[in-house]
Amino acid sequence: MATVVGLVGVVEIVVLISDVPTVFALIAGAIMAVLIILGAWTFLTARIILTSDEVVVRGPFIRRRQPRSHVTKAVRATIDPMKDPLLDQQRGVADKSLFLLDAHDTLLIRVRVAYYKRQDVDRLVKMLGVPCSDPHRFRSAKEFDQTYPGLVSWAELHPYRIAFAVVGAMFAVPLAVALVLLTTAS
Repeated sequence: MATVVGLVGVVEIVVLISDVPTVFALIAGAIMAVLIILGAWTFLTARIILTSDEVVVRGPFIRRRQPRSHVTKAVRATIDPMKDPLLDQQRGVADKSLFLLDAHDTLLIRVRVAYYKRQDVDRLVKMLGVPCSDPHRFRSAKEFDQTYPGLVSWAELHPYRIAFAVVGAMFAVPLAVALVLLTTAS
């Protein structure tokens, strides 16, 4: 999200400096404002509620509930972002998560730890009273999936496929429109 806000900020500056119509600056500014508001809303509404009966993880758009009695194990992990092979460096911020599992090692709830203080997450694990792995660092989602299969999403396991699909769609739509316009103009 920070990357997108940064890119929109750069576009905003370029538009303001260049001779491009100011309507583009307004559009870029509106996009930036929406992203900042969504980020702040996410940060302010993130909650973990632990009752005697259930665990509730609440965000701005979703609420995940699981019976507390189903949680039998917790796994702490830091999954490093994709490594850029051309630059030989990490891209993005590491994802620190707490995975709450049932008796069959099936994912019940994933808690993104970035929204909470480490002491609060430690207290949650202690209050759950279930075995918890020490925080492990994994170089990629694929490496994490080899150790704990089925806990990360398909999108996390195949980030390049998602990127290629988005870029392909961005080029395919204008190309299709251009081809239709060229064929109908003759």
